[in-house]
Amino acid sequence: MGFVSQAQSTADIQKTIQDLEQIGVKGILTADTSLLAQIWAHEFMVTTPRNTIARNRAAVFKNQKQGLIDYSSFERVIEQMQVQENLVITMGYELFVAKNDL
Repeated sequence: MGFVSQAQSTADIQKTIQDLEQIGVKGILTADTSLLAQIWAHEFMVTTPRNTIARNRAAVFKNQKQGLIDYSSFERVIEQMQVQENLVITMGYELFVAKNDL
């Protein structure tokens, strides 16, 4: 019995994650929840710019619909990326300019 593996290199995985992060930036800037739903897990969790926690993807979408996420510019900077089997952890920061001060 044979086993064929199509393992990606770490560099390929990191490039894929960077591409997905940029798709996320586009989704945030355009308020495209359909696009974001394709790349964010239901369990997606973030610290918001207001120093609160959006505990899942639905909470982020709710903030977006309420106008709390409405940016004229948004940049995601990945400072460190760690690949562990089928999990990738990214660390970094985001720079944004809000359209409104809510």
